[in-house]
Amino acid sequence: MFLKLSARLSALIFSILIISPALFACGETAQNPSDNNNTPAGAEIYEELEPAEEENKITAPNLPERDWGGRTLTFLVRGPEFNEWESQDIYAEEETGEPVNDAVYRRNAILEDRYNMLIRQFGAGGDIQSRAERSIVSGANDYQVFMCNTQETNNLALRGYLASLNELPHLDLSREYWDQNSIYGFTVEGNTLFMTGDLSVMAHDATWILMFNKQLLQDLQLDSPYDLVRNNKWTADSMHSIMRETAKDLNGDGTMRGSDDLFGLTTHDSTFDGLFFGMGMRVSMMENGLPVLAMNNERVTTVMEKSAAIMDRDLTYNADWQLIAQCFEEDRALFYGEVLQCVVRRRNMDTDFGVIPFPKLDESQSDFAHMVHVTACMVGVPNSMPEDDKEFAAFMLEAMAAESRNLLIPAYYTIALEGKFMRDEESKDMLDIILRTRSYDLGYVANWGNLFSNYVSTVKRGTADFASVWERGSEAALARIERDIESYANLDN
Repeated sequence: MFLKLSARLSALIFSILIISPALFACGETAQNPSDNNNTPAGAEIYEELEPAEEENKITAPNLPERDWGGRTLTFLVRGPEFNEWESQDIYAEEETGEPVNDAVYRRNAILEDRYNMLIRQFGAGGDIQSRAERSIVSGANDYQVFMCNTQETNNLALRGYLASLNELPHLDLSREYWDQNSIYGFTVEGNTLFMTGDLSVMAHDATWILMFNKQLLQDLQLDSPYDLVRNNKWTADSMHSIMRETAKDLNGDGTMRGSDDLFGLTTHDSTFDGLFFGMGMRVSMMENGLPVLAMNNERVTTVMEKSAAIMDRDLTYNADWQLIAQCFEEDRALFYGEVLQCVVRRRNMDTDFGVIPFPKLDESQSDFAHMVHVTACMVGVPNSMPEDDKEFAAFMLEAMAAESRNLLIPAYYTIALEGKFMRDEESKDMLDIILRTRSYDLGYVANWGNLFSNYVSTVKRGTADFASVWERGSEAALARIERDIESYANLDN
């Protein structure tokens, strides 16, 4: 198997290394069922069915009637120590009047009654990956489903601890309640070891977005970002221009300080990631079911230059998450780059704000693009469980995902986000764009050869020397890809 796989992979890598400059210069992308050629870097992105469009549709899984005899399905999830990132979508003790909590409670009550079973969770703190590994290695199999962050889940997959979800009975990964973008991005050699779907809102919460201060925009008489988005003018250059018109050394001391001055943007380092993906870049792409590197293309230098300009310290306050939130709430920054969950956290902000996509590289980019931060939790099923336990887990995951499309997603999307936390109708339209254009990148998750982390550190220095980044990391990245593909391919389900 290894020799055959290595030969095929080596040939594929060689072809990509040889032809990639010409391929990306032409702006071509491989096609997939969605036919969405979002980025010249080769990202294939599926369009999602938006909950608003499915409002009156009742989704039902293709499952037989089943009595599980009172069995308990236990999820390993983030506990209270994770604060805002504590699991909220798997289990609810009782109804509280909060839309998401009550949707989870009702979903579980319906399924528990229908299938004579129980849904429970163990909310862990600290290193969830280690807890999952101990459960597997010890043979205890305390949990039938893992909900670890994306990097942790990938680590479990590479160690052979996760079952191939597309090989389990009852799971139909083609259904609309499974996130097709995540399945596409994380399926290697035909094995989907982890993904997400409507049973969890973590990937929504972890989507990287921009907010803007509507009062500052009005006071400074700047162009509306909403109009720029609608007219295909929302690009890195237009964002940079608006930021330059905004930023001011208010106290005149010659130094831009987050506590005193006015900034075009307040954010932390993950906006380097958001800009990278937003401007049509990928760390890796899928070709013939295998991941290949996609960073080394003609766009990368321009993306680095524009990212460095936007993140310049005279325009952007780059600090920890608490300080940047304070800067935005105190009306000292026009734009605010964070995860979608931070819309909820700004519920008590006095000044109205709007939500917009990350900018395109230029007007020729066919669509917007957004990354899902690795803090998002993915669904994984332990490979060590007996077959009947795997069947039970797969059956109930399918049922939970389908019922979540009826209850949880409308509660999260329409009632909670749009109804309670969005400040205007335009933001709802922007949210549709953002969630439609999300993608998942295995090379970003795994940081092969430290290519992406070295890319970010280089841009932070204000340089666009991608050649040195590629020279330092590409060989190690290619070796790591080959090892990872071998791990994905040699599963014993």
